[in-house]
Amino acid sequence: MKLIRGAASLALVLALTACSRGGAAWRAAAPAAADPDESGYLRPPGQLSAQRGPSGVVVSGRSGPEVRVRLSSPPPNGVAYGATARDDGQWSITTPDSPTVGLFGIAEELAGRDVQGEGYVAILPRPGPPAALLRAGGGASMLVPSPSVGLKITAVDYDGSGAAVVSGLAHPGTPVRLFVDGVAAGEARAGDRGRFSISLAGMLKPGAHDLRAASADQAADAKISVDSPRPITGLPYRGERSATGWRIDWLTPGGGEQTTLIFDSVGS
Repeated sequence: MKLIRGAASLALVLALTACSRGGAAWRAAAPAAADPDESGYLRPPGQLSAQRGPSGVVVSGRSGPEVRVRLSSPPPNGVAYGATARDDGQWSITTPDSPTVGLFGIAEELAGRDVQGEGYVAILPRPGPPAALLRAGGGASMLVPSPSVGLKITAVDYDGSGAAVVSGLAHPGTPVRLFVDGVAAGEARAGDRGRFSISLAGMLKPGAHDLRAASADQAADAKISVDSPRPITGLPYRGERSATGWRIDWLTPGGGEQTTLIFDSVGS
């Protein structure tokens, strides 16, 4: 797997999971009628965000009016949670509180067929952020409101080759430079929703590393430890606590593994 060489579609991940686990594709069936836009392109769920509610994590997003949206977890103990978008396209789905990390595919039912969204939605136990979007070949994006306070490093993704991405939050449009162990490693500009992802110029070697993201007037630091992926059995991922947050090792479309480190400092 070549991390940061372009994101693979969730459909490929689901197909791989079905083949490697011997089960059905990671989806539930409950067709609902909806029309594509005028170009015929069926748009996947977008503008995702998440927050903790009284009984679980509430994932929200935007789709077409009255479109059915579904979050589905993988076999062998797969479950699905769904909602129908309002007339304005907004929808919300609550996933129950859990002491373990949950990974969900997201899809809309449009024009009699499923349209898969990008990546996996990772639902996270306390402490830390409620959820993140994991992207094969790319950096994880925290599903939190656009930042209003300062620069933060939120996640690190890497694979067995040492290719890596550092992701974070900043004020929209802010240029951000990344340093690894004091050496310049890349730069990017925060997007309209205040997210940035920086692909490292070099390989991230095993061992401990100090990260620093810097803008014109702010800096954010993080410490990480890079090692081999944990064994994955049963489910197509493994989530566990680390010293600074959550670690998720998960299968990629090419049959390799990607590791995502998510920091508690993002907030709960």
